[in-house]
Amino acid sequence: MQKRIVQSLMTLCFLFSATTAYAVPINWVDWTSTGPATVLGTMGGVGVTYSGGYASADLGGGTNYWTEGSPAPYTGNTHVDNAPTAGELIRLVGATSNRVHFSSAVFNPVMAIVSMGQGGLAVEYDFDQSFTLLSEGRGYWGDGTYSEGPGDVLTGRELHAVIQFNGWVSDINFDNTYENWHGFTLGAADSAPVPEPATMLLFGIGLLALAGARRKFQK
Repeated sequence: MQKRIVQSLMTLCFLFSATTAYAVPINWVDWTSTGPATVLGTMGGVGVTYSGGYASADLGGGTNYWTEGSPAPYTGNTHVDNAPTAGELIRLVGATSNRVHFSSAVFNPVMAIVSMGQGGLAVEYDFDQSFTLLSEGRGYWGDGTYSEGPGDVLTGRELHAVIQFNGWVSDINFDNTYENWHGFTLGAADSAPVPEPATMLLFGIGLLALAGARRKFQK
């Protein structure tokens, strides 16, 4: 009986949490300065350093490459509430190696990607860690296609998308294959997610029921 109560509680919590996922505001990186092989920025209270073979960086203003059509490539999911900041991105040209370092670890950071690959030219991002593609769709240059794998590789043909890295992350490293240009930026929620009050209430009720059942069987 006690085992059945635990199993029922776990099932209820899973079903409830699965139906209450919600998007949260994202702090997208504010890229502030460039150097010969680096771009510096801030993401909330976290410093962000890009190093690698970038071509240029937009530090605000100018063209907004983060426009969304339908389906929405950046906010068309249950995690990201707001598209990247207009005029903020790092442009990559050619085949490059790239590294992003956070001054302190961030939870489940996301990467927004614009115009990765072309219809007749696939571009690969080969990451050093696993990721989840949250959504993809019609961006500034249309709606392309993608594939994943083998390993931690994302391949795009005019891909506009947002991906998420899982857990606490201090560094993101990836190599990309050749193309004229494509861009990316990064972001993260204000803080690590906490259980919603309703979820905690349900869990607490289940624990009380379990304690009552245990006392009954002890008698």
